[in-house]
Amino acid sequence: MKIAILSTAEVGSWYFATLLQRGHEPMFVEGHPPTSVKQMIQDGVDGILILSEGDDIHEEIASQFARATGYRPSSRAGNLAS
Repeated sequence: MKIAILSTAEVGSWYFATLLQRGHEPMFVEGHPPTSVKQMIQDGVDGILILSEGDDIHEEIASQFARATGYRPSSRAGNLAS
C-alpha cells in the first residue's frame, strides 16, 4: 500500500521506517494542496497518514485527496497510537 505522510514533525522518519518495514511504500508529501493532490494521484497513493495537528495545509491536502479519489482512507497518528 502506498501511503503519503503529511508531517511537520520530526517523528515522520520513524513512521516512514516502520511503514517500510511492514511492506508499505511510504512517501512524504509537501507543497500546496492542488499540486500535492495531483502528484499523489499520479503516484498511485492509497492512503494518507497525518502526523500534525491543526495544520491547515495538511488538512486541505487530505480533504482534496479524499474528494478527488472517492474518499480513500486517511489516518491521524493519534488514532494509530491508541
